Amino acid sequence: MNYGTFGIALGATIVALFIVQIALCIGLYGRVASFRLTSRRKVRDTEPPVSVIVPIFSDDTDYLDGALMKLLGQNYKEFEVVAVYVGNNEDFFADLKSLQRLYAHLSPVHIDYSPRYPVSTKIALNVGIKSAKYDFVVMTTADTTPSSERWLSLLAKGFLYGDIVLGYCGVAPSKGWLNLIFREYRLADSVAWISSAIRRKTYSASHSALGFTRELYFSVRGFGHLNMSVGEDDLFVQQIATRENVSVVLSPLVTCTERPWGGWSWWLHHTCELRTTHRHYPKGARLPMLFELLLRVLFFASVIVAVATMPWEFALAATILALLRLFVVLFVFVRNARRLNEGGLVAHHILFDIFEPWLRLLVILSTPRGGKKWK
Repeated sequence: MNYGTFGIALGATIVALFIVQIALCIGLYGRVASFRLTSRRKVRDTEPPVSVIVPIFSDDTDYLDGALMKLLGQNYKEFEVVAVYVGNNEDFFADLKSLQRLYAHLSPVHIDYSPRYPVSTKIALNVGIKSAKYDFVVMTTADTTPSSERWLSLLAKGFLYGDIVLGYCGVAPSKGWLNLIFREYRLADSVAWISSAIRRKTYSASHSALGFTRELYFSVRGFGHLNMSVGEDDLFVQQIATRENVSVVLSPLVTCTERPWGGWSWWLHHTCELRTTHRHYPKGARLPMLFELLLRVLFFASVIVAVATMPWEFALAATILALLRLFVVLFVFVRNARRLNEGGLVAHHILFDIFEPWLRLLVILSTPRGGKKWK
């Protein structure tokens, strides 16, 4: 009572916000590091043959010599890579086809590009899936590089436990603080939808590491929302996912990385474009994440008020709670980052933890309303 009504209310607020945040951090996001797919019931006894579908929209010879080689060199018993080239460069497609002499499991497909009739990623994937010879499909992108030669074999183990397989894809590390922001943002988003999928409430996926059966694909007539240039991952998986048919495969060896194509302007444009699909999400799909961000802002604000206005012992107690929260957050973050093969982010996560709510607010305010396209 020495602190008055305001002090009692402020202290109770700080303690309550602290408890709820710790519960959310451990109860939701902490499941990512501890999850084991083998705890689920098996639906198959052996890993099936797999068709990997990869759309290619640029005449990037570096991709043929780099990431595509890693994809073709996967250590898996039976698979094919259906490379769907969308373009008009005959020399590039000839180089792609020439790789068949070395890799018989490569199946190139050519779609002519016309500015009058643009081909979206969804159309290219639809063509590739219909051209695939196996009934189990994994889709990825030409910007993606597998983390190891076991990427496909470990990802395909998910088909032992379900008809849909979800994997993790991060942003490729590079120099600069912008890259750290890109990686942290992708990791935070992914941990949110992965933890939701672990709780059997799947609402999103990575378009670089998503597997499913062609039976499910044909049951919903392929990728819908063809008028949208994004959403082939989350909007599609929402149509086919149930509480029992989704497998989440988590291991440092089964991750992949996607290269960014630019700096801040490119990232903000790309992130806002992806966010336009959220209006198609199930109600409450992202509510836990948004709720935690709001609580985080209120907690930081309450601690700042306590430090600035209350006696030293009150301010010290609030500071200790803030440090305890940070310790728990970093503990969960380190375990998740190791599980998802994300190194070199721990030291920067302290700042990201503070500024993430404001960064996401910027993305929300920058996203066009009513489904309008970014100009």
